Amino acid sequence: MDEPIPQKFLAYLQYMNEEDYFEAHEVLEDLWHSDRIDFYKGMIQVAVAIFHLRNGNIKGARYLFSRAKSLVTPYLPHYRRINVQQVIAYIDDCLKKIPDVIEMEREEVDMLGIKGIRLELMEESR
Repeated sequence: MDEPIPQKFLAYLQYMNEEDYFEAHEVLEDLWHSDRIDFYKGMIQVAVAIFHLRNGNIKGARYLFSRAKSLVTPYLPHYRRINVQQVIAYIDDCLKKIPDVIEMEREEVDMLGIKGIRLELMEESR
């Protein structure tokens, strides 16, 4: 049986799926400060990367996506019932689409066609 999923992580998932990336980062940061698990830090960085991307801070988004990938990769194939491969595929897709510039206008960012990531808990292993 899998470990119980912390409530703050469940709240993070809800905020991510609602595309409230600032609140997602805030709630998971609380959990990371108590547990210091790199997976949480990486997932925080995914939220902040999307937040920066949506606000046109392209350099910050690229940096955080890259850092997030390095932090979550050791948790493949899944951790806390999250499909880590899906997270990495999302990051890779974003990094392919995001140009190597410092910043962009919001309208330009929208034209990149990058959607938020939808995170669902996997079935419990038996």
